[in-house]
Amino acid sequence: MKKAKSKNESQQPEDKYIPSIPLKKIPSEKALQILRKAGHDVNEEQSEEIMEFLYTIVKLTLKEFFTSD
Repeated sequence: MKKAKSKNESQQPEDKYIPSIPLKKIPSEKALQILRKAGHDVNEEQSEEIMEFLYTIVKLTLKEFFTSD
């Protein structure tokens, strides 16, 4: 009979899915400038959150194409 996994055992850390690929990050001031130029009304904190999300998407995409998992 299989042992049921506890809630903590069944959840895997987010880092397992995001490879540690070094990326050159855009300075927050530049990201804010780019977003505003594209017509997005965001503040500096929001632009940093947007960029972190985009970096996560990039890392996941790179993992999908360049790893053999």
